[in-house]
Amino acid sequence: MRFTKFITLLLATATLTMGCGNEKPVNPPTGGATLEVDHLSLEVNNPITFTLIADNGTDITDQAIIYDKSHDFVEVPNPFTPTADGKYEFYAVAGNIITESIFVTVLPSIPELPTDSDEANTSFKHRILLIDHTGAGCSFCPQMMLALKSVALTDDYHSKYYEAMSHSYNNNDAAMSPAAFTVSGYYGINSYPTVTYNFLYSTTSSFNDAHIMQQIDALWKESADAGIAASASLATSSVVVNAAVKAAVNNEYRVTAWLLEDGIYASQTNATEDWMNTHDNAIRQIASNNPISGIDLGVITAGEKKELAMSLEIPTNAKEWNRDNFKVMVIASAKNDNGKFEVANVAICPVGGSVNYDYK
Repeated sequence: MRFTKFITLLLATATLTMGCGNEKPVNPPTGGATLEVDHLSLEVNNPITFTLIADNGTDITDQAIIYDKSHDFVEVPNPFTPTADGKYEFYAVAGNIITESIFVTVLPSIPELPTDSDEANTSFKHRILLIDHTGAGCSFCPQMMLALKSVALTDDYHSKYYEAMSHSYNNNDAAMSPAAFTVSGYYGINSYPTVTYNFLYSTTSSFNDAHIMQQIDALWKESADAGIAASASLATSSVVVNAAVKAAVNNEYRVTAWLLEDGIYASQTNATEDWMNTHDNAIRQIASNNPISGIDLGVITAGEKKELAMSLEIPTNAKEWNRDNFKVMVIASAKNDNGKFEVANVAICPVGGSVNYDYK
């Protein structure tokens, strides 16, 4: 059974009530349905198994026809074994039902996670996510750079957070990237410099180092709600990240990974010291931009772990990116009391290496 491209483009984005051609089941389902997969990420040449669940809870997989929207809407078997790596988008048709898309990342290889050194332990060191929204052409940004340096050198404050630099002030900044604009856009940044904390919209900082430390103190916990283990490897055109989230508190969790680069030289406007012209922790790529908080892992109970492999693409035109200076920031988030996902913990993983759960 085939669709014209015009029809399939209309049908692929949402659950609609429209006929799908001449091939119909004897008892076609009505209403809506959800397409599920057994793996959101996997290595190439491994099978993906699809399940179609109607809104009333009935398994109607035997009536489903699966389409690969990312490869010219071709019909695929169930199970389907991809022979090329990349990001795949699938949807299903059953009777008058067309499902929303589901995305699967197919990777050339997935690095092994480190062995958990203490399986029974759920007491993790906590780090918050601090983002400096900045730019080499920003005349006031050196004031924030000085404040952040002061915070990092004060007592043990730098053990309470990991920072990422979102260079989104100007387009001709060597540390700029489309991912940085996505991150700053999520926070609604319209004034530079601005520092944001975790996945909050409104908490920002002045250039005052004491004020920054107050914000860190307000968010930091003696023990994190979850721990993170990760491994990362460099492929031809991507960095592949395998991450695991281990819960200390029962909750719904998400995980994402950001590709950061150190040692980027860009002359900083109004720099007062030479070190300000070399930029570290610059955001180059993010694994998920919708939602920015990451990919759903579902409910994780205390002591349980869930794993997810992700791909951070290196654009073919990114010749100025220095792969030797890459590292990966892995961010676990959990639902807060308002139903939004906020950062539960952060870890930094070297490319070509791994990071284990950081127990207290």
